[in-house]
Amino acid sequence: MKVSLHKLKVITRWTLFAFVLLYIISGFGVLYYNAVEKLTFGLLTKALSYKIHVSLLIPFSVLLITHIYLSMKNIINKERLGI
Repeated sequence: MKVSLHKLKVITRWTLFAFVLLYIISGFGVLYYNAVEKLTFGLLTKALSYKIHVSLLIPFSVLLITHIYLSMKNIINKERLGI
């Protein structure tokens, strides 16, 4: 199964966006845990927020590096073609 470069870029972009949102929400859950616990009706506790925040570091980094690589590859290809 061959995935086109454009489709891979779109998947990477949206997945990275979701991870950024989760990273921000979990960070707020660690810092402002009282407010976040109330807003989530106790589902997102400080401990759970911390676990989510820490476990997202490596997948977030891989997605970010992939996103940068695909963008740079596109720019380099355009420069080679003179576009």
